[in-house]
Amino acid sequence: MSGGAPVEVERLGKRFGSRVALADIDLTVAAGEIVGLVGPNGSGKSTLLRVLAGLLRPTSGRARLFGHDPFLARETVMRDARFAFAPPALFESLTAREHLVHLVGLHGRAARPPAAAIDGALARVGLAERADDRVRSFSFGMRQRLAVAQALLPPPRLVVLDEPTEGLDPAAVLELRAILSELRKQHGVAILLSSHLLIEIDSLVDRLLLLQEGRVLFAGSAATLRAGSERLVLGVDAVERGAAALLAHGFAATLRSDGTLEVANGTLTLAEAQTLLRAAGVALASFHVEQRSLEQLLRERLAAGRPA
Repeated sequence: MSGGAPVEVERLGKRFGSRVALADIDLTVAAGEIVGLVGPNGSGKSTLLRVLAGLLRPTSGRARLFGHDPFLARETVMRDARFAFAPPALFESLTAREHLVHLVGLHGRAARPPAAAIDGALARVGLAERADDRVRSFSFGMRQRLAVAQALLPPPRLVVLDEPTEGLDPAAVLELRAILSELRKQHGVAILLSSHLLIEIDSLVDRLLLLQEGRVLFAGSAATLRAGSERLVLGVDAVERGAAALLAHGFAATLRSDGTLEVANGTLTLAEAQTLLRAAGVALASFHVEQRSLEQLLRERLAAGRPA
């Protein structure tokens, strides 16, 4: 077994001629950790994954999988790592069952996996009834399921999934969450997920790396990104007068399209809001604390275009 952390990236840079695809990227993924790699098209996600898979050599910095350079020791690191790029690269002429048997052999597994293990992996991703159908007949969503099944025979030390929820229905997304949770908790597998947005699986991710134009805009936990993002939403009968009353006392309120007022949570208590609005002759009809979604926060960070 190779030593070292599953993923270690330090000041990684990649150029294609004069174009900078990656600039000074730092990333670690420890055993049993799930890290989300997020960013729009052209942000550098695919380039970074291809460097980690040993398909591209970095221009500067270093990348290590289990202590090895993936470009120089690709065969070694791939014994412990599974990459599933989007769209999945599958053996079209094989059946789903044959595909898994063949793939395990390619990863240096000396012993052929038991038939029960193959069938169990296919059942786990909802492909039991299509086990003997050729991959060429599969829909995109079914191909995604088969790509996930590859990580179960047996679990490696590192799984890298590119756009894992694309093409999956809601039930399949829930099943993917369960599979990733099982790989992490029961087997200590390190998992790196790359996606445009991790809305469906953000509850699983320990940390996020947000890229834009090859540079890191945010690196840290989802909880850190969410910190301070809660908003107090006030329903009033006169929004403009209510906003003016709050602003007069130093509390900035935003008029929302639904006719409510939004104030940063923690800056104004409900009791203060009631007192100030009542004094201005504004009736408070409703209130609630709203947590903005991870999607909203990532979009805001991308729109701002500034590092954390």
